[in-house]
Amino acid sequence: MGAGVVLDTSFLISLADRGRDHYEAARRYWRHFVEEAIPIFLPTIVVSEFCVRQPIPPEVLRCCVILPFNWDDAILSAELDFTQFTGAGEPRGSVKDDIKIIAQAAICGALCLISDDADTLLRYVEQLRTEGRIAVRPISLHEPFDRSHFDANGQRDFIDTMEPPEDEEP
Repeated sequence: MGAGVVLDTSFLISLADRGRDHYEAARRYWRHFVEEAIPIFLPTIVVSEFCVRQPIPPEVLRCCVILPFNWDDAILSAELDFTQFTGAGEPRGSVKDDIKIIAQAAICGALCLISDDADTLLRYVEQLRTEGRIAVRPISLHEPFDRSHFDANGQRDFIDTMEPPEDEEP
């Protein structure tokens, strides 16, 4: 089993904006990663996408392992072949970047890739995983927080299904 989680740009956007639909799920996952000392990988591709609108806060960066896009990432990215996903009308550039992020997740040995992008990126992860080409599992912010993603036995925690207390600070 791999270790750690790779963040996608849409995860950071959700975490940074309380007005986003999946802000609460992003916040709960972030808290879990930090409290459980789960390695948090941040691809430089994600940094370049996120920083178009705002800088990444230093307190977030201190918790992350920065993943530069290297030779092995490039080779696996080419092998995963982004062109198989462009027929659905997806913009070529965004599909290429998604496949690069997926390749980085596979190369660094991450257990999961977390995103709010269930319609494209996470669909690509699931397809490649189902085909046996990667072992990385997708986590969607469209679903509530689920600790079982990080449990070797896939065990769910009853407490996770409960709503957080109303007075809990973000």
